Amino acid sequence: MTDIERTRRLFLMSSAFVLGGCATSGGSRPKADGLPGLVWGTGAPAAPVQPDAPTTTTTPTDVPRGVIARGSWAKGEPIPARMNRMKPVRAITVHHDGMSAYTQTGYRDAAARLESIRRSHLRRSPEPFGDIGYHFAIDPAGRVWQGRPVTFQGAHVRRQNEGNLGIVLLGNYDKQRPNSAQRAALATFLAAQMRKYRVPVSRVRTHQEMAATACPGRNLQAFMVSVRANTLG
Repeated sequence: MTDIERTRRLFLMSSAFVLGGCATSGGSRPKADGLPGLVWGTGAPAAPVQPDAPTTTTTPTDVPRGVIARGSWAKGEPIPARMNRMKPVRAITVHHDGMSAYTQTGYRDAAARLESIRRSHLRRSPEPFGDIGYHFAIDPAGRVWQGRPVTFQGAHVRRQNEGNLGIVLLGNYDKQRPNSAQRAALATFLAAQMRKYRVPVSRVRTHQEMAATACPGRNLQAFMVSVRANTLG
């Protein structure tokens, strides 16, 4: 075997370990290290840019009131060359991260989990993302975190990301139930975003309602059915 053949073989083998986002039914399960399986992308070709290249910055005006800014947790800037500009928001999709069950309420722990998801999305193969795929995240303490800036189209539902705001709850809701803090935060934040973007309840969906996936887990799915009927509708 030549040196070139060895290099190519090593590259292909290492690519098999690159990870993505929320788990899908009939697809990959969370890996042994707790990181998620592949998430659906935008379909746009990846640009050859280093993952943490400081290509842009987010401004305070990008962050809704009460939301923790992306700069508070992310260890690198978004990569615009890998993303599309966001179109007017007309839908909202709720996810879970599909990793291990997660109940930690510490600020630093949640920040570290978000960063692990962001890095797995940047390293996704064969289509690395330009940032974490979701626009917002909610942790077990009920804190809302900014993810990908809303000025950029998300990468969370295959071929259905245009004008689609992505919200992820940290945890695996096939293995756990959303607690009271998360339920209250999600209902309040959904209502605020629906008002802001004039999104009707009929366009507030979960990932499994739009694609063949287990996301956001049976327990979060049940809550979403209830909150749409009794609170948001």
